[in-house]
Order: sequence, then structure tokens, then C-alpha cells
Amino acid sequence: MRNFWYIPAAVLVVLALVGFFAGWLQLSLGPDTWGVVFIASRGFERRAVDPAGFSWRWQRLLPRSLTLYRIPLGIVKADLTVKATLPSGEAYSSLVSDRPDFSIQATVSVLYRIRPESLPALVEKGGLRQETLTSWHQLLQSDIQRQATELALRIAGGAAGSGGDLADARGLADTMARELPGRFPQIQFISVVPVVVHMPDPDLYLKLKGAYLHMVDKKDAALSAMAPRLAADEAARRSVLQRHEASIVLLTRYGELFDRYPSLIKFLILARGEKLTPRALLELDLLDKLPLVE
Repeated sequence: MRNFWYIPAAVLVVLALVGFFAGWLQLSLGPDTWGVVFIASRGFERRAVDPAGFSWRWQRLLPRSLTLYRIPLGIVKADLTVKATLPSGEAYSSLVSDRPDFSIQATVSVLYRIRPESLPALVEKGGLRQETLTSWHQLLQSDIQRQATELALRIAGGAAGSGGDLADARGLADTMARELPGRFPQIQFISVVPVVVHMPDPDLYLKLKGAYLHMVDKKDAALSAMAPRLAADEAARRSVLQRHEASIVLLTRYGELFDRYPSLIKFLILARGEKLTPRALLELDLLDKLPLVE
């Protein structure tokens, strides 16, 4: 039996090698694929696993003790369209016959990749997974497009407000390329290339804006001056309406009275023969005296 001691030793060596390679995380990661480790007893690790290094975890030898999330971090290219109109640009444009265009049109071509140091938080809190990576990039690009549009509006609006140095397309493109990456700390921008297709004239925008606001002020002043006359007209209209309503009520009561006392018609005919005036008839106060006659 002593001649076969090497058999258990070989088995131990094989098991050790299997355990060594099983716990070596990089063997499960492909090129440009980083890993995020989740350990059942501790949660997510705060550092991502570099595919080029050496990381070994004994927890991987135990079933369901360690989960390795693999996230490819290749470079992504996106061509985004930026289109927006300066505030109330269509209203200001309507003041002149040629209707100048106060819209901003640009394209932004970006190359970017996810920062490895951002991966643990994105996987833990953002739900990033290898199978959801495509939709994650789509949402990210929509956000980049929205931020680029807001940035373009701010730059163009500031140029219109100050008549300043950012009024040209080159200034807009340079500022977007400089400020856009700072709004997305979770990704690394390799290149940001804005190309401005159309930039509104800030001087014309500012001039038409002033004319429009002046017109609105004059209209408000005219309405304020007309307010007392409009109020008097409304009061007169209500007074006439109240008199009409009172006449209708009075005629309704007389109609009911004639239905109950048809002989009153004869009386009125006699009164007409006596040439009583309408005022004299009213002074008879028939509506109050008829219950006594009844």
C-alpha cells in the first residue's frame, strides 16, 4: 500500500488546481469585459474586476456564494441630433413677413465607454446587466441628446441676451464639446464632435423680442385704459337686463291675473275709454287689491 501513496497526493494536487482555476475570476472574463462581484454574505464589492489582472475568491468554490456580473466595456459610437427653438421664437418671428428661423440644429458625434470605477454602482443601483446593456446605452444616448439640447439653448439664449461672443456656430460647438462630458461622470468620453447646421441670429432675435414685448405692453395699457368704460358698459347691460326681467315677472303676474279674472279685460277696455294713462293704471295697484275684490 505504501507504493500507492502518490495516488491520494495526485488527487489532492488535482483538486487544488481545480480550486485554483475555479476561483480565478479573470478566466471567466473576456477581452474588454469587466466583472462586478456579489458575495452573498457581504454584498457587492466596491471595485470592479479588471480582466487583465489576477483576482481569486474562495467563495466561488461554494455553490451560490458568489455571483460574477460580466459587463463588456467596449467603445460605443453614437450620432445624435440636436434640434430646438429659442423661447417664443415662433411668436417673435411672426412680426416680420419673412419669418426668420430661430431654431438651433446640430449633430453631435460621440465616442464613449463606461468608466470601470462606475460599474459597481451601476450594477448594484442602476440594474445594469450584460443582457440589458443595449437598452442602457439607448437611454444614456437619449439623456446625452437631451442635455446637449438644453446646453445649446442655454448658450444660444445667453448669446441673444448679451449679444456676446457665443453667437457663432463655432463658439456653440466648442462650448458643447467642453461642457457636455462633465454632465456624465459615469462614462469616459473619447471624443465629442458637435457640428452646428443652423444657428439663429441673436441680434435679430433680441430686436424682435423687444418689439414683441413692447407691443404686448401697449396692448395691456390699452386694455387697462378701457377697463373703466367696459365696467360701466357691463353695469348698464346688467341694469337693462334686470329691468327686462322685472317687466317679464310683472307681465307674467298680470297674465296669471287675467286667467283667473277674465272680467278685468272689460275693465281695462273701460279704462281705455276713460283715457287713463298707464301710470294711472299702475296707481290702481290691481295686483294688491284684487284679493279684496275676490
